Amino acid sequence: MVPKRNARKTFLQQFHSLVQEMEGCEDVDLSGSLRLGGEKVRIPAPTLPLQIQLGADPGYRLHLYPELRFDANAELQPSGDYLLFDPEEYFSGISGFLRLYHGEALTLGRRDQLQRRLLRYPKLVEDRHLRLKLSPKGLALKRKSARAPACIAPLTARVARERMARWRRRQLGRLHGLLRGPLEPLPDSAALALIEQVIALLATEPYRVHTAAGEPGGLLALPDRPSPIFVGDLHARVDNLLVVLTQSGFLEALGAGDAMLILLGDAVQPDAPGREAEMEDSVLMMELIFRLKVRFPDRVFYLRGNHDSFSDEISKAGIPQGLIWEQHLIRSRGQAYRDAMQRLYALLPYVAVAPSYIACHAGPPTGHCTWQMLVEIARHPRLAHQLTHVRLRRNNSPKGYGAGDLARLRRCLGVREQTPCIVGHTPLSRDETCWLDAGGIANHHVLYGAHPDWIGVISRGRKHLLPLRYPTEPLLAAYNHFARHA
Repeated sequence: MVPKRNARKTFLQQFHSLVQEMEGCEDVDLSGSLRLGGEKVRIPAPTLPLQIQLGADPGYRLHLYPELRFDANAELQPSGDYLLFDPEEYFSGISGFLRLYHGEALTLGRRDQLQRRLLRYPKLVEDRHLRLKLSPKGLALKRKSARAPACIAPLTARVARERMARWRRRQLGRLHGLLRGPLEPLPDSAALALIEQVIALLATEPYRVHTAAGEPGGLLALPDRPSPIFVGDLHARVDNLLVVLTQSGFLEALGAGDAMLILLGDAVQPDAPGREAEMEDSVLMMELIFRLKVRFPDRVFYLRGNHDSFSDEISKAGIPQGLIWEQHLIRSRGQAYRDAMQRLYALLPYVAVAPSYIACHAGPPTGHCTWQMLVEIARHPRLAHQLTHVRLRRNNSPKGYGAGDLARLRRCLGVREQTPCIVGHTPLSRDETCWLDAGGIANHHVLYGAHPDWIGVISRGRKHLLPLRYPTEPLLAAYNHFARHA
């Protein structure tokens, strides 16, 4: 939803009134631009996007947009937060951004290492350049640099006002172009044909290292390009995967061959309290992943997790999820489909390695491991169990893996000592989705994809891995509403 004209007009009137009282930015060719001094300036919460220029002309220019979320009717609504990004990169490919949360402050500057990675600050940006705070009183700004200027100006042109909304709607349309109709459970015969098609693809999967017998092994040796898009344990939250597919140009990058989607396992079997035995969304989740795999066989990869199993050892909150999952498939899809799922599980890889990253579901094994053992993983069940079950060593889990185990895995795979490793399986808190340098281990990152409010992704822009976080949306309902009215 684009803010109404009256709201925009009121905001511009108040902004222009403030400009008349203070010094304007002569070097910024935008009407009503405001040069920030050392005193705090407060403007109303922007109903228009703003341009922020850090440094003297031409400076480094960022755009601040209200963050928009889809509702169940596929209408865009402001979330109350704002996104800050480089407009030269954000709308043209995978890139980083910052989020200004309502009620919180954000200081822009090169001192923050994560900001430098997400926004690629040039040297003209100071260590502490500009402070922003969003509150019920409006947006407060204060220049923190004593020598480098900072200017702000509203982006009033219609093409700028509506750019974010058009961008999000275009991503939803791109998803519709892929799925070509509502996302609903397939008829039994079509579902069986789809999983058999995916099994055939896995048997000849690109980049899979083969065993001595010529079978697909447990290791994916991926190229450094395209850029990876890592998604952690989804646990049947279809909305969360759909959010990823409609954000940051990810689906567009997949279609162009510029990205690979790497799912870290455990897409099924919900972990929401009270819903552990509900398996309907797990079926829909796997069918969505299967359709993505068929469309992008060399760009979508699924690593096996501990919940990708019918084992009676798989349980949550006392619910035997492995057995319930098996029974649900037999009841809803038939024995042949259940057997096909078991064959699919046996074909899944366990580890993905590229020159610039390693990925697996749970973490590095705590014992002896070689390249050949990973390839011939069917002959090493203990190794397979550790890659899908081992947890990060902490005070309450002293038997887990640590920095030494990760170093051993890097040597085993022949990558650099500081190569990033991305895993899922062990969410470290209830209020986050992505943990960088988790456990105090450099370049060891944990992702969790089933948070009810946020979905975290690790991807790569031009050079660095980027931790990106998006609010969850009722995307399944929104997409189906869009598809039925397209």
